[in-house]
Amino acid sequence: MGMIDIQLPDDEDDLRGVYMRKMHLPEGSRKMEDFIRMKLIGLLREVIGSESLEIRVEGELGLLQVLNMLPERLKREVLRGDKEPSPKILILVNGVEVTSFGDLERVRVRAGDEIVLIPIIHGG
Repeated sequence: MGMIDIQLPDDEDDLRGVYMRKMHLPEGSRKMEDFIRMKLIGLLREVIGSESLEIRVEGELGLLQVLNMLPERLKREVLRGDKEPSPKILILVNGVEVTSFGDLERVRVRAGDEIVLIPIIHGG
C-alpha cells in the first residue's frame, strides 16, 4: 500500500489550506523521483487554479486510488462516481492514453510517472 500527498505550486497560497496536506521534508530533500507529476489541460486548470499538481507517493498505487485522492472539485470532473473515468476526460500516463483500459486500478503508477488530464470538447 502506498502513501499519497498532494502539493500545489508555491504561488497558489490561497488554495493551500483547502487542497494540500503540507509536506514536512527537510530543506533540499524534495526530489522529483518522490513525486508523480499531474498536468491539467484546458478548463481543468481553472477548476483548482493551477496547471499542475505534484503527488508524493511511496510504492506503487493503482491509478484509480491516485485519482480518488484529488481535490474534490477536480475529482468530480475526472471521475464518474469513484470507480470509473468520466467520458469527458482523457487520461494519459507517461504519454499513453489509459482510459480505454477499463479498470483504472489495474493501471499502476509510481514516483517519477506523469499523469496528464485532458478534457474532451465536443460540439458542432
